[in-house]
Amino acid sequence: MKKIGSVLVVIILILAYILFSPSFAGLRSNLALQIQGESFRSKSVFNQVGLQLDIPIGKDDNLRGWTGNMKLYHPGNNFPHGEGIGEMSILYNFGDFEKGHSTFYDPNSEYFNAHYGVYAIQLEKGIFGWDNEKLNEEAMTKVVAFDQLELVMESLGCPVSKRHFDYEITAIKEGPVMAGFSDWIQIDALINTNSPQHHQRENHLGYVQYGAPPSDYTGVDFPVVSMAGRLYLRYDTLHNVTIIYFVIGKTQKFIDETSVDYLIPIQWKNLD
Repeated sequence: MKKIGSVLVVIILILAYILFSPSFAGLRSNLALQIQGESFRSKSVFNQVGLQLDIPIGKDDNLRGWTGNMKLYHPGNNFPHGEGIGEMSILYNFGDFEKGHSTFYDPNSEYFNAHYGVYAIQLEKGIFGWDNEKLNEEAMTKVVAFDQLELVMESLGCPVSKRHFDYEITAIKEGPVMAGFSDWIQIDALINTNSPQHHQRENHLGYVQYGAPPSDYTGVDFPVVSMAGRLYLRYDTLHNVTIIYFVIGKTQKFIDETSVDYLIPIQWKNLD
């Protein structure tokens, strides 16, 4: 019995180390977000409309960059869409882990403050993003602002008074042919929004996802930084859903490369 007790103590200590050690922040993040994603899967818009997206997560050279899988989040009806009932789901990815936290925090990394992924939005009445067949750019950008401020920054403890998001659309044009469809619209923009950099004063839910912020940061909390962004969007009549590919990063070069490597190659499949 003493031997069994000793083994249990060792197992508990190992599990405690994995649970709290910065060295395992990436493992904890992946486990927690995959469990969360599974809890959302059946009610996600993707599942409800019968659409599966195969989204690239890494280049052939296997260099570290993004994390190793897409994450699923389902805000449900809690997103900016005016009156009426709507549903929104998000597939997304962010920078991989180094030294106990995501490169999402690192201003010297090209993955600083960066995400890419897909929004799926379905309204009970009407088509999200279009009013009387005219594109509503403001509706699209409100979704991006909601994601950045109400989901990401709120999870990191950024006070409402500090949250900032403004943008300048630099181009609206026909998008490339993707997934066999030629009716995509591309929107490019310059964005000023909060950086995730801040001093840890308490634990926040976002630390499970990105790890705790680096302890050697000496600047102000959540400074406003310049970013770039791109959306590819289309309304799919077969599935009755608006699909929006998105990427946000600190340089236009990064936006272009991520579009080519991770967004344009996305493949669509109908769920059985």
